[in-house]
Amino acid sequence: MENIGNKSIVVAKDLSKIYGSSNSRVVALDSVGIEISKGEIVAIFGPSGSGKTTLLNLLAGLDVPTSGQVFIDNQEITKMTEEEKTRFRARNMGFIFQFFNLIPVLNAVENVELPLLLNEVPLSEARKRSLELLEKVNMASRKDAYPSQLSGGEQQRVAIARALSTNPKIIWADEPTGALDSRNGEQIKRMIIELNEEFGTTFVIVTHDTTVAHIAHRIIRMDSGMIIAIEELRKV
Repeated sequence: MENIGNKSIVVAKDLSKIYGSSNSRVVALDSVGIEISKGEIVAIFGPSGSGKTTLLNLLAGLDVPTSGQVFIDNQEITKMTEEEKTRFRARNMGFIFQFFNLIPVLNAVENVELPLLLNEVPLSEARKRSLELLEKVNMASRKDAYPSQLSGGEQQRVAIARALSTNPKIIWADEPTGALDSRNGEQIKRMIIELNEEFGTTFVIVTHDTTVAHIAHRIIRMDSGMIIAIEELRKV
């Protein structure tokens, strides 16, 4: 592929996703094109069923498009095997989920260091990095606590530290405040802005919450599997 330039970290071309066939055919995503710059916070915003989570899953290589291409940092992930995509995600991406997805038998610091250990980082180095990140998200004092001993807001902060552990180029966040009360939701939104400004990490956030969408540099509005509007809120 031709070089897409230094600014773009995500480029999608004519992405479509169709489930089923003939009478049961459902078009979840309809010829979507998108470009995301390095260091940008982008919100993919829309009602339930609009295609926003399908788009995120395709961009992150968690699902395979019916047609179209996805490039992450100039590499076409739609041509990769599942094994290649798994390795690529481990090196380049972090994930934040609505329901945290922490491993219950691991404490906070062990959850954060797990991606590093999977990337064959020595334990001493992984532990040092994990403790630094827990400090960054104000969770150092809870490093030995297990997920069941943490509030929802605390679990999400640990999940954010875990997402940052491998110093990823991009973090995908699917409804990151969806399971939180308003106070904890505000803390997570502030944290995303601060981490983006400090590390320059690109965040792509799927949300149906307008207050979450408005922390972004741009809002990509979706409906019926299509992008219906793009709104620029602030410069990167």
